[in-house]
Amino acid sequence: MRLAVAKITKPHGIKGEVRASVLLDTPELFCRIKTVYLEDVRRKISSRKGGDAVICAIEGVMNRDDAELLRGKTLYVDREDAEGLKENEYFIDDLVGSEVSVGDKVIGTIVEIYKGGRTADVFEIKGERSMMLPFLKRLEMKVDTRVKKVSFDEKAFYEVAVYED
Repeated sequence: MRLAVAKITKPHGIKGEVRASVLLDTPELFCRIKTVYLEDVRRKISSRKGGDAVICAIEGVMNRDDAELLRGKTLYVDREDAEGLKENEYFIDDLVGSEVSVGDKVIGTIVEIYKGGRTADVFEIKGERSMMLPFLKRLEMKVDTRVKKVSFDEKAFYEVAVYED
């Protein structure tokens, strides 16, 4: 299984480098990665921090035109090559698709997690009512990745959930 680690946003310069939004906790974690999968092809990369994103040189991408074709593409790593997680840390891929419950009520499914950069990450939950939910410690999130279930503290959830309708 592969894990998404970054999404290419645009070309950077004229030598084929790309700017990518990192799907990890920090750009520094991404900069330690030496190989990625791009469209199922394993490629060597080198990267450096560029603000809250990274600038990547990807094997085989030689100029700006090549880099432009990668806009919107996702970079992946093999799960076994990913760095270990600490207690109460999860890969985004393990949470997306999880059933969400509040108290005893199932309210929907996590369809996307948006990295917050300098703010909290945000869960997009689709169900009877669509909502956005910032990731906050006070939500007391409980996760079971084996069965893809996530639950939140009921009181805190209803204080911070933002409904789209």
